[in-house]
Amino acid sequence: MRVLVFEFITGGGLVGQALPASLATEGSLMLQALIAELKCLDDLQLCVPLDERCARPDMLLPGEIVTVSAACDLFDLLGDLLTQADLFWPIAPESDGMLQSLAELALAANVEVLLSNPAALSVCANKYSTYQALKKRNIPAVATYLLSEVEEGIGLADKLVVKIADGVGCLDSLQVDAEQVPPAIAELTDPYRYVLQPYIHGQAASLSCLFKHGQAWLICYNHQQIALQQGRFSLQGCLVNLQTDKLSFYRNLVIEIADALPGLWGYVGIDVIENAKLGPLVLEINPRLTSSYVGIRQATGINVAEQVLRLRHAEPVLQPYRNETVQIHIN
Repeated sequence: MRVLVFEFITGGGLVGQALPASLATEGSLMLQALIAELKCLDDLQLCVPLDERCARPDMLLPGEIVTVSAACDLFDLLGDLLTQADLFWPIAPESDGMLQSLAELALAANVEVLLSNPAALSVCANKYSTYQALKKRNIPAVATYLLSEVEEGIGLADKLVVKIADGVGCLDSLQVDAEQVPPAIAELTDPYRYVLQPYIHGQAASLSCLFKHGQAWLICYNHQQIALQQGRFSLQGCLVNLQTDKLSFYRNLVIEIADALPGLWGYVGIDVIENAKLGPLVLEINPRLTSSYVGIRQATGINVAEQVLRLRHAEPVLQPYRNETVQIHIN
């Protein structure tokens, strides 16, 4: 099978623009990990677009790379490459509907895409929509408000987080005191793109999962190492495959999420915050590969890419033959 693998940041999604260092690092790590897993499998032929400014991933042969220059029209290029592909595996931010647009591009070309369906991608791309979907099913989640609903922010919490509704990672997330919300909003270029959440103290964690049309499997539990400096958040790294006494709770949680969002399919990362009083609360759902994915094979021995491909015709076989904790460094 011919597999078109496209990681947005390193694959030319920002041609003609600056490459943000942290996102380029994350993108490169995920792409390397995915290629390494796919290279372990038989009868696959890879095609990988690569920004001319990015180093060639290990294990890729020259004939497997399509160089993307600043003069290139990315969607035209992907459209051409899809005519030669059997499967499409995109890794992209949800911002501006990019991940959904890539899925729809493949579907229009009648190429199978290894992602959730566009409706599920649309819900997960927006933090407010995600919260509403979870709230309907009484799934514990961090309360999320449109700025148009509560522009003052007074009474929600002493400290609040202002973030872009469809933002990715820690970018454009700002912690402010409640009384600072109005001046903070006044400085935003497009305030109605943002949402407001109470700042919840606790351990930032994530769940690495597989989903298939209402079914879900928890692969491993991870910690996110997030720094907060001058009101700004940044992801420093993650610890992949930690032990937790909440394992049974999390297994049930991902099953409840699968029931609430039956369009989820493939690898999905779920960010949670563990608060001493409130317990674990879902922060967001990322229906794509995440940074934690990078360490799963080393930590557990599970080839996640192989299991995602297996989802196309069967249930996954998640039998770890290692049980280690792996540190992934981002910054």
